[in-house]
Amino acid sequence: MATNIKDKNITLKSRYLAVNFIGLAMIAAIFVYAGLVEVIKWHWAPFHGFAKLPVQTESLLRYIFLGLAGVQYLVIKAVPKLVRTESPEHLAQAAIITFALCESVALLGLVLFLLCGTPLNFYLFMVISLGFFYLFYPKYEEWEQKMEPPRP
Repeated sequence: MATNIKDKNITLKSRYLAVNFIGLAMIAAIFVYAGLVEVIKWHWAPFHGFAKLPVQTESLLRYIFLGLAGVQYLVIKAVPKLVRTESPEHLAQAAIITFALCESVALLGLVLFLLCGTPLNFYLFMVISLGFFYLFYPKYEEWEQKMEPPRP
């Protein structure tokens, strides 16, 4: 019995470390996007976006994308309820889905920057994305609690 619990802990820990690496790589990707924004700004200065949209349209798109980010927040909160989390594999799956949703907020900002050419649009969504990562990054102690058998 003791070795079975120990094997489960080793499996849980190795799965958590793999997910942790994936999460850190996805956070690093956000900073790569920021580098891309700066390179585009510098290379095509002054950069006014590929779509050259009017200011009103840019503002409308920003609000639509902020609304999408709000919806993504709600979806991220629902992921543990939508994905079964009774095994290390399912916990990893839920965490990676969460990471993808967190990173996609930064992608919304990158799209808005490429369309309109305003770097602050990207940086706003980058901060929101990093905030989501901060709020929803899985902690090993939470995984251990979810894997404990229910007490009678």
